Amino acid sequence: MFRKLDWWLLVPIAALLLVGVAMLYSLAGSNTQNLSWMYRQLVWVVIGAGVMLFTALIDYRAFRASAALVWFLYIGIWLLLALVLVFGKTISGNKAWFAIGPFTLQPVEFAKIALVLILARYFSEKNLEIWRMKHIVISCLITMGITGLVLLQPDMGSALLLATVWFCMLLASGVRVKHVLALGFIFCILVVAGWFWFFTENQKSRISALVFPTKDPLGAAYSQRQALIALGSGGLFGKGLGKGTQTQLGFLPAPRTDFIFSAIGEELGFVGIAIISICFGVLFWRLGWFALAAENNFVRLYAVGLMGVLFAQAAVHIAMNLGLIPVIGVGLPFVSYGGSSILALFWGFGMMQSMRLHG
Repeated sequence: MFRKLDWWLLVPIAALLLVGVAMLYSLAGSNTQNLSWMYRQLVWVVIGAGVMLFTALIDYRAFRASAALVWFLYIGIWLLLALVLVFGKTISGNKAWFAIGPFTLQPVEFAKIALVLILARYFSEKNLEIWRMKHIVISCLITMGITGLVLLQPDMGSALLLATVWFCMLLASGVRVKHVLALGFIFCILVVAGWFWFFTENQKSRISALVFPTKDPLGAAYSQRQALIALGSGGLFGKGLGKGTQTQLGFLPAPRTDFIFSAIGEELGFVGIAIISICFGVLFWRLGWFALAAENNFVRLYAVGLMGVLFAQAAVHIAMNLGLIPVIGVGLPFVSYGGSSILALFWGFGMMQSMRLHG
């Protein structure tokens, strides 16, 4: 079985995980209690690897053939997102986590992979008539059922990622150009409406800080200013693990999650950034290869959707760290601290391995 697994996927994932764990070790500094971040991440990695292998053993065609399984998955994810609004733990203003002892679980991370599976099945079934507007509307409603609950947390970053995944898969399914233009127009209207009715004051201040970075340098613009300082000071080889001034002295906020890219740039330099960029590049190439070589539309669309999840998260995270977009709380896949993200991504790539093993 292990020989049949796709090592073009496994090796870059392992490299990204190694960089992430190394950074968590570095960020612990001289305080051994901070090593708990690294230990918890290692626990999630081990569990996630088991999830991936277990998922790979299950024939994906059972899911593709069963409408009941699709509905079960959709309703299950919807209920988790609804329950977290009632019983969830609030972190950084978002009520998005279930507290389970020393661990937390974020349902929206699993919702991203679930949405890819659900839409892949729907679009592959309706492939010959996907140009009909009713199928575009139905797929949009499926996505909105999940995205709407995410907006109530409120987690604007994850909501935008879910919408991006839907749009990528819609394009891959063969939708007409005029429909794409219409959707783009509607999206612009929703963004304007969101500014007045849905965006919180915190979210508005982050956008304002991006447009006017000198207006509030010690407030809303502080995080990204420190991120750019950290990135710019790393040079070619970085300052070394545990030797970054911005990261080790506490100037860089959230170095384990939202700004781990900048932390890597400071301590591992351009070489560290190049390594993770190559790893993501290999993953994008391999998923693209799966999409082009797929013998059925379900596999093709799933590969496109998974690539959309990975690319959107990585691109948004890096753009945040470079000060190109507002801070919306998106981690770097396989690198940032976060058990839910690790488990969900392993599940997603486990499905891809299943498609490789079972044809």
